[in-house]
Amino acid sequence: MNKKYFLISFIALLSGLFVRPLQAQVNLKSISVGASYWKPSLDYWNQRSMLADYNAGKGATLSGSVMPTVAIEIGLIKGLSIGGRVGYWKNSVSSDLSIAGINRTEKFTLSIIPVSLDLKYTFAKAATTTTKTDGTTEKTKSPFLTPYIGVSVVRYFINNDFSRQVVGNTGSLSETQAGSNYGVQVFVGAEKQLVKKLYLALDVRYHLGNYNQVVKTETTSTTEKVSLNGLEAGLSLRVKFN
Repeated sequence: MNKKYFLISFIALLSGLFVRPLQAQVNLKSISVGASYWKPSLDYWNQRSMLADYNAGKGATLSGSVMPTVAIEIGLIKGLSIGGRVGYWKNSVSSDLSIAGINRTEKFTLSIIPVSLDLKYTFAKAATTTTKTDGTTEKTKSPFLTPYIGVSVVRYFINNDFSRQVVGNTGSLSETQAGSNYGVQVFVGAEKQLVKKLYLALDVRYHLGNYNQVVKTETTSTTEKVSLNGLEAGLSLRVKFN
């Protein structure tokens, strides 16, 4: 009985020494809103899909687009934090087509919501002091920029809408497909203090991911892999709490 009591006391002591200091450092570090430009590859849509027939055979591509973002960051230990980030990317193309004398208008819209879990390391601020002639030192100055690096696990939520309007004939339709898949992001960035708690951050990410697209015709159904690889860069306003 005494041994059991001693063991419980010992575990409680360890918890007090190690767990509590860690809990004390886990805190809300920042929230941010921003906008970035992301250009995913979308190789299937831009190279092999029906979009290649658009614009009188010249083709059409889904280019990059500005994506609004919101994020939250939780501090863990000095320099290390985790966070959540979500964005909304959308692009569309349309064209008039004439096939076998039948005129129609087609429009394709693709939207992507990347939801990421970030692991981030912010480099410690370098102390800069100036020694005066009398031996005293001036107040430490903050660095111009504070850099950081990180990696993310991300889930991409995909939605696409395709509509066809046939002039004076049958065949008009409207279809929607939705799904999701996982990917990875690596990122670097830097932040600059504007006022006491407000910072401006530059964030550059590279997306590594893809998703499977079901392609249907009148007689067949196939699956195409669509690449989401691409560079993203943007700015955000960040309110820091510590």
